[in-house]
Amino acid sequence: MNAHLPHSWESLPALDTILDADRLTELFGNELGGRLRTSRLRYKPGVSVVARVDVEGTGAVHWVAAYAPTGDGRDKLDKVMARNDHETRHGRSGPVLVSGVPGRPGHRLAVGRIAADPDLRRPLIALDPQQGQNLGQPGAPARLLRYNPRRRAVFTDTDHDTGARLVTKVTAGPSPADPALLARLAAAGVPVLAPVPAPGRTWSPHAVRYPWFGSGDLADLAADRSDASARVTALPAATAAGAALARLHLGGPSLIGSARVGVPIVPERKLTALAADLGELDTDLAQRCALIGRAVTAAITERERAGLRLLHGDFSADQVLVERSAGPEAPQLRLTDLDRVRTGPAADDLGGFLAVELLGSGTMEAPDGPEKPALTGALLRGYGAESDLPGPDEILAWAAFHVLARTMEPFRSSAQDWRERTHRQLVLAHQLLEQALQAPSTDTRDVPHDRSAPSSAPPVRVPEAVTDADGSQLRVCRAWPTGTGRLALELADDQGRVRAGEAMPGPDRSWTVHVLPYGEDPRLPGLAAAVADNGRVVVHRHHRRAVVETRDRYVKYLARGRAVRVAELSAALHGQGLAAGFAVPVVLGHTEDRVEFSVLPGRSLHELGAKGHADDYRAACGHWAKLWPVLATTVPGDEQLPEHTAEDEARTLSRWAGRLEAFPGLLDAHPGVVDHLARRIGEDLVALPGRRRARTVLHRDLHDKQLLFNGEQLGLLDFDTAAHGEPELDLANLTVHLELRVAQGLLDPSLQAAGHEAVAAVAETLEADPARLAVYAEATRLRLACLYAFRPRWRHVAQGLLDKLGS
Repeated sequence: MNAHLPHSWESLPALDTILDADRLTELFGNELGGRLRTSRLRYKPGVSVVARVDVEGTGAVHWVAAYAPTGDGRDKLDKVMARNDHETRHGRSGPVLVSGVPGRPGHRLAVGRIAADPDLRRPLIALDPQQGQNLGQPGAPARLLRYNPRRRAVFTDTDHDTGARLVTKVTAGPSPADPALLARLAAAGVPVLAPVPAPGRTWSPHAVRYPWFGSGDLADLAADRSDASARVTALPAATAAGAALARLHLGGPSLIGSARVGVPIVPERKLTALAADLGELDTDLAQRCALIGRAVTAAITERERAGLRLLHGDFSADQVLVERSAGPEAPQLRLTDLDRVRTGPAADDLGGFLAVELLGSGTMEAPDGPEKPALTGALLRGYGAESDLPGPDEILAWAAFHVLARTMEPFRSSAQDWRERTHRQLVLAHQLLEQALQAPSTDTRDVPHDRSAPSSAPPVRVPEAVTDADGSQLRVCRAWPTGTGRLALELADDQGRVRAGEAMPGPDRSWTVHVLPYGEDPRLPGLAAAVADNGRVVVHRHHRRAVVETRDRYVKYLARGRAVRVAELSAALHGQGLAAGFAVPVVLGHTEDRVEFSVLPGRSLHELGAKGHADDYRAACGHWAKLWPVLATTVPGDEQLPEHTAEDEARTLSRWAGRLEAFPGLLDAHPGVVDHLARRIGEDLVALPGRRRARTVLHRDLHDKQLLFNGEQLGLLDFDTAAHGEPELDLANLTVHLELRVAQGLLDPSLQAAGHEAVAAVAETLEADPARLAVYAEATRLRLACLYAFRPRWRHVAQGLLDKLGS
């Protein structure tokens, strides 16, 4: 294996070509007119890779992408090509060049202009078709400043009416910068670069325009070896930047209002996710990153001070624009690029500035103190003149965090020696951590803290992998608390097969795990025989349930006595579902421990969203919006469906809260917080006035995996929990599941919006009470936080749901 390739490259072999300038140039260099160099690389193992391509000699900028082929030999690239062909025919794009990956049948690479960027194409066309077509090409009127494929493009041009020079930032999603907040900050005397209106220009939520300011940024000023006056100006400018940052920190919180502002970073979640990403590249580096990350998290937590500030969120010297002509005595500057503005401790921004300065130095060695590097020292002096400085231990601990947070950058820059560079960053982070532990600490005995002391007990963690009896590794996919302190596990073995197991806690919070053989469960009779007859297990919850896919049906195995009720509910809803227009599985037969269902054609709404099939996803949402009110207002007999009241939902929520509280530390929450949230939301469910209709048909587990679409008809699965009750429950459940998919990175926000529009339409038809819908949504978020806390891959998503409830 070539040294520059990550461990997981075989899952997407096109990465080898993208990281090799010679191979990439051999494929596309003649057409593009020069040697090719990649950067800004984003890599999802086994899924996709995309990068920026610079053409040496011409200055042209393109993108290169590859997607993993599916089983039928097609991939997402086909859709990219189809859309680009349409735009090219209308003169709004440019050709996309496609080549196979040498020696890898079915794998392809594509290179295209910025105008053909799959996610930026439409925003650029909406602004100015001609400008968008030429962006990044030699001789283009608009000069490209930055380009991150499928994320953002920044360029400068001239306002035709006023002659003023403008900088335009175009993003794939709605602009993260809040113009109203930036305008309020500027009006309050904080020197930030605020957006300007552009009369006569097309407005777009994906674009923000700023006035051109200054003659460069602070990083360029400090690095300019050709102009001695520039270096003389750099230190006073850094001091002025420190004072400006202090004014942002101190005055910003009172100006937030209803602006979009991010929440404080939780270092443990950030660094845990980072180590997982790094693990796809190099397991040794990932293990070292995780080890240092835990120590850095502890150092930051121990040094938490009272009070949150309004932070820049991504502060470094290149985010400070400076006007050199003002002279070194009174530099004029603006803080720019506040796309990640959030609240947090002051040391977060200051430590980030120090980290970037150290990473940009040739030595990458930790200083004796945060004030030693020239620019950071000047910045801290300016900050200290306006506000109390955090202790040096805080700043150094946050600097270690920000160095770790950037350990993917060497790989993303396509550096051939990214492993060596990443190792050097890990060494630097460790050195900064040691400096933080040795630095004097600000005395916090008289500083009130806004939260109680965390528990000293070691946190519980669901195991991410376990060892089978034969010594092989099994990946833990899902876990459920059993109510006895144990966990039921669903695992995947090295053949991709679904296995079931049980984990029992030890006195030191370690786990003893017992794994069942594939397709066997003594509490689910008949399962082994079905698997022996070429059935495939698709779900298996230890001793509780299993689903087997056979040649012509799905067979659901349940604990003895439970299958009869499931069959009755499914049969009862079959007719109503068909009458409403849904495709619904037929109950082909049942015994007291199993139910057999017919197979529905199509793919789930979840799969359509995860694979980016936008047209089918929107069509499925439209079908659901038309059909669901018909089914929901069906009035089955009382003997068919049980009643599920708000009190029942409150009890369900309380049970889940108790299950999570039984595993302290599984999420970052103080003891009793989850119980308190469950009680508050439960009281709101029961007490909130409104029409509480108990005759509406409920699915009670309605989410995007329960809906199948085959291009013509929408299918509906799993009536195991069907009842009648308040319509807001199902609508909230589907809405929050779409939020969850976005947080998981499995659904584009534009498709989430389509789903929300469908829910809103159904809510209007059913005359759902908005207040009750909001409370049911809170209940769903808490329930899903408790559920997903037991799934190792999605623990950070569960934490996000809980944080949203507690904010």
